[in-house]
Amino acid sequence: MPRNGRGVVATMTSTTSRVFIHARLADATSRLVGACEIVPMMGSALGVVEYARSWTESGRAFPLHPDLLPLRRGQFTLRTRGGLGCLADSTPDLWGRRIIAASMNPPPADGPAWLLATGDDRVGCLAFSKTPSLGAVGESFGSVMNLERIAEAFQRIERGEPADPLSEHLYRAGISLGGVRPKAVVDYEGHLWIAKFQRRTDEFDQCGAEDAAMRLAARCGIDAAETRMCKAGSHRVVLVRRFDRSPGPPYHPTGHFLSALSALDLDETSGDGSYPQIADFLHRHSAAHRVDREELFRRMVFNVLIGNRDDHLKNHAIMHRPGTGWRLTPAFDVLPQPDMDPVQAISVGKHGTTPSIANCLTRCGEFGLHEDPARALIETIVARLRGWRTFYGESGVDGRTIDRLRRAFSPTLDPAN
Repeated sequence: MPRNGRGVVATMTSTTSRVFIHARLADATSRLVGACEIVPMMGSALGVVEYARSWTESGRAFPLHPDLLPLRRGQFTLRTRGGLGCLADSTPDLWGRRIIAASMNPPPADGPAWLLATGDDRVGCLAFSKTPSLGAVGESFGSVMNLERIAEAFQRIERGEPADPLSEHLYRAGISLGGVRPKAVVDYEGHLWIAKFQRRTDEFDQCGAEDAAMRLAARCGIDAAETRMCKAGSHRVVLVRRFDRSPGPPYHPTGHFLSALSALDLDETSGDGSYPQIADFLHRHSAAHRVDREELFRRMVFNVLIGNRDDHLKNHAIMHRPGTGWRLTPAFDVLPQPDMDPVQAISVGKHGTTPSIANCLTRCGEFGLHEDPARALIETIVARLRGWRTFYGESGVDGRTIDRLRRAFSPTLDPAN
């Protein structure tokens, strides 16, 4: 294939689409990483990735995926997530796609187009362009003072009404982040935060429940992203501090983000994936695998006990940071789910997705734990969770929500047990 001077493909055929990949570094510079071509294949698509020579020869380079895209010359094939594989972590989920589709005519038609349609606030440090030159980049974010206006704009969108064009620059920051809940990126106290808003269809205080759950996780010894609760007029908003951005301003990416879905190279529709598989990935690649595997076990137990049934693979992640290597990220998107079926989203142990302590223990060795230390860890978490109702009440969560959440929390946590 014809190549440009940097050693990556520089032409496009009628049957492929291409996007160039860049890394935004902590010193505010950017480097060309390579290119990805999407090739249609009988109702599906393949992604062909090739690193730029300048990237593989750089002392600051990292692999986009340690197994599938090792840091060496040659072409690599991606077969999941429409051919984007791990690059799909930089595309929006349901809410962001809804915003983009409403503002672009026609909406993005393929994976590369979705990568190009999102902004520089996307998770991690990757950026994308149509040419080998990236051009100017910069964080897009609003102010915490604009939360009420953003909340009102989101409510209009949820009702199917035209979005307020004067507010668009405020809420477009955040469209590339995952999940179905309306969200925006705001700066507050020298950090960037993800602001997650109430939805019209919420039947209980999900924002307050998430804030309390995240702080309860920290109380149980889990490395959880920092959260704050605030009001935007009549709207409840939970702020989640971004762990992929430096303090600022200016705010710079701090590393390359890889969801567990990407780490295990699975599609969103796959029924595969498990906590032990994530532990195996950490065992092979984490710069501190003993610490990270025990941390993952602690999170698994916590999710089982509080009834967080939405613990799917995109709600776990690993980051590569300069000088540190691959490490498990802080916990995020932790929330009791009283209205979901009582099974975990991914497999826990030998009994699949069954949410029980006994099941957690069946494969504890794969987390680097013998049974006795694993039981001691569980007992500590149970002891710290027994007062969850009081903790939620003191966190400002209303009694009706607390009563609703009782269906999610394990009976093991009842004072009588």
